[in-house]
Amino acid sequence: MTVLDTPVLRASVASDAPALEVADVSWSADGRLIVDGVGLRVEPGTMTGLLGPNGSGKSSLLRTVAGTYRPSGGRVVLGGSDLGAMRRRDRARRVAVVEQESTTDVPLAVLDVVLLGRTPHRASSTDEALALDALETVGMRDLADRDWHTLSGGERQRVHLARAITQQPELLLLDEPTNHLDIHYQLALLTHVRSLGVTTLAALHDLNLAAAYCDQVVVLAGGRVAAAGAPSEVLVPDVVRSVFGVDADIHLNPRTGRPVLTFSPL
Repeated sequence: MTVLDTPVLRASVASDAPALEVADVSWSADGRLIVDGVGLRVEPGTMTGLLGPNGSGKSSLLRTVAGTYRPSGGRVVLGGSDLGAMRRRDRARRVAVVEQESTTDVPLAVLDVVLLGRTPHRASSTDEALALDALETVGMRDLADRDWHTLSGGERQRVHLARAITQQPELLLLDEPTNHLDIHYQLALLTHVRSLGVTTLAALHDLNLAAAYCDQVVVLAGGRVAAAGAPSEVLVPDVVRSVFGVDADIHLNPRTGRPVLTFSPL
């Protein structure tokens, strides 16, 4: 996948990206506290990785930030505006979400799925061009007329990113965006996300991808923030051992200078 100089990308990079502030946010389900007083800040136009073992609250926090779940405490603020106080349509103009799994029983062409990103906006004669540009950037332009249900899991994930790009959001929320992708498209997708200049919060399982692509990482354990900061400061043996229950050796990538982790059982 090649990062192309399309109108979609120019619009995203040129816009003034706002900061995201998650202030003491909690969320409960069935009387159990899943997200427990989480606070974090994503600087304008940067990418923050949300890390943690299964059940640590990553997806629940993302859905709370997105407005899918209503927090039981705290606030989510984007560029000074309380996202929780916004009407759903207004929030959808500003925030795009790419879930781990998303499907539909409705027969749709790939282009129709991507055009769903324009739903929060007023219809425009440029909508189809924006959608096709977004498909081009994720390497799916030739499949615009294909039936959505015939796509592989990895192809669907790339189409969902195209849909989010077409939405032209100020905040991009990604829940395991590299799920189903081979290593080529994992790297290509995250390279593209970084190129957008959109404030991004991404839940990731792969610590090495987080180390390679994120400006900062936030590690959750039991619904709370266990560590936060630059990957080189947070992805260290003590944190990895205490949160993930494995030993880690840290090396530096000779090309980028970013940390590379290798793991061993305790």
